Amino acid sequence: MSNHKKNIDTDWYNFQEEICEHFKNLGANAKTNVTVEGVRGISNIDVVVESKYLGTDFKWFVEAKYWNSNVTKEIVHAFFTVLQNTGADRGFIISKKVFNQVQ
Repeated sequence: MSNHKKNIDTDWYNFQEEICEHFKNLGANAKTNVTVEGVRGISNIDVVVESKYLGTDFKWFVEAKYWNSNVTKEIVHAFFTVLQNTGADRGFIISKKVFNQVQ
């Protein structure tokens, strides 16, 4: 593995861990690299956040995109499908770069 690739992997890992730590600091239970089973198969989620608000349990999924390119609408649609198939209450894509604009 080239040193450049290793640095990108480390940066992505740190990015996802910082996101997880943010939710932990808010008092939520958050974990990284979670495998979840949905109605259409298994998905790997970067960060899963679970907590309770006003007596109601909730589960949020976070995708950490530490990319040097924009997040495409295809990525957003694929993540939305995962959310629907797994029963997550909300989903967030947190990106280093901007999202592509829909024309």
